[in-house]
Amino acid sequence: MRNTLRAAMFFLFAVLILGACGNSNKDVGKGPDEPLQKNNTLVVKEDVEGGTLNSGSGYGFNKFDLEIEVDGQDVVDAQYAVAKSHSASYENKLADLKLEGTEAFNTLDGLFMNIMLTKDTSKKDAIDKIMKWFGLDTYTKFDLEVDFSDGTKLDIDDRK
Repeated sequence: MRNTLRAAMFFLFAVLILGACGNSNKDVGKGPDEPLQKNNTLVVKEDVEGGTLNSGSGYGFNKFDLEIEVDGQDVVDAQYAVAKSHSASYENKLADLKLEGTEAFNTLDGLFMNIMLTKDTSKKDAIDKIMKWFGLDTYTKFDLEVDFSDGTKLDIDDRK
């Protein structure tokens, strides 16, 4: 009786294991060279609707235009737009940089990820974060225009 019980338990265990390892014929390739899963990519809802870094939603905005002057001299000029042209330019005269395209995107990415502007960011916080990023203590002109993905805008035009 004991051996019969063991044999029955072993048989039940084997059936469960083989059943769990089975294949339900979903996404099975047609030949030996085709992968079992045809599409193994993760699709995020915003990606399907166009909400990636390429459309601005990755940063939360579609347009970023910054100009900082110190002692009347243009020191920083950064432009980022994805709505129509998907372009970027970045000029920092303090660091003697003038970048366009991919190089500008890469540099601005560090700025955007560090300052993390949102539609709820106050003008003072935006100025403080950006000035800290560039290592500037003062300015004579601070002009920032940001168009957020939800249609709101942040416009700062401050002169000292």
